[in-house]
Amino acid sequence: MKVRHALIIAASQILSLGPAFAAEPIRIGVTTILSGPNADRGQSEQYGIELALQRINAAGGVLGRPIEASYADNAADPAIGVAQAKRLLEEVHVSVLLGALATPVTRALMPIANAAKVPLIIDISAGQEFVDAAGAGGFDYVYKTSPSDGDVAKGMMQWLHAENVRSVAILADDNDFNRANAISLEKAASAVGIKILANEVVAKGTTDLSPALETLTGLAPDRLVTLLSTSSGAFFRAYERSGGKIPLAGRIVDPQPPDPVR
Repeated sequence: MKVRHALIIAASQILSLGPAFAAEPIRIGVTTILSGPNADRGQSEQYGIELALQRINAAGGVLGRPIEASYADNAADPAIGVAQAKRLLEEVHVSVLLGALATPVTRALMPIANAAKVPLIIDISAGQEFVDAAGAGGFDYVYKTSPSDGDVAKGMMQWLHAENVRSVAILADDNDFNRANAISLEKAASAVGIKILANEVVAKGTTDLSPALETLTGLAPDRLVTLLSTSSGAFFRAYERSGGKIPLAGRIVDPQPPDPVR
């Protein structure tokens, strides 16, 4: 739903309406991660966009025009992301940009899109900084459709508080996204009076999470809050071996690529 909503918003930003049922498509540019260790996330985004486009175009498109997507691999690298975004803007002549999945790339693209006066729809990057930077007084051509990490953290901790949770231990993978989410969760927990017993980071390359889980379990939190991606499988193997005595909450990204949309 988020992707479809972003596409509809993106199309609505185009001021040149054109004739009804015109053959000329609305061209959107999508910059995402299609290579490297996080390529599965970009592929998942691409599958979602293609599924949304199939449904939107089957229903008549937008303003009587079909929507076409052109993809650019930003490789989670700001320099590559900027070059690829400029290609979409200057060579493909897209009317809207979606992206960029990787927070550093999204950050780098905001001034590029703003200078080109082409809307940048941030459909995944979760940083609160993008909410604060978008709109009047900031980047007029930047829009964010997904909740920020701060919004998600507040919602989660308010819910846990309503469930009479009084203490949590946080376990996060060692990457920018999960570390930022862990900080947001700490702030949100403090705001509602939930005690943070631990906020641990899983070292990159760790394959056995049993020692870390044993340490956190020994603190006897009411909930284990996980922010995992690459170590999701290792965590759940350890959790199953431990007997799963402490309930879980959190954000977990499946590290395995999804099956293609057919």
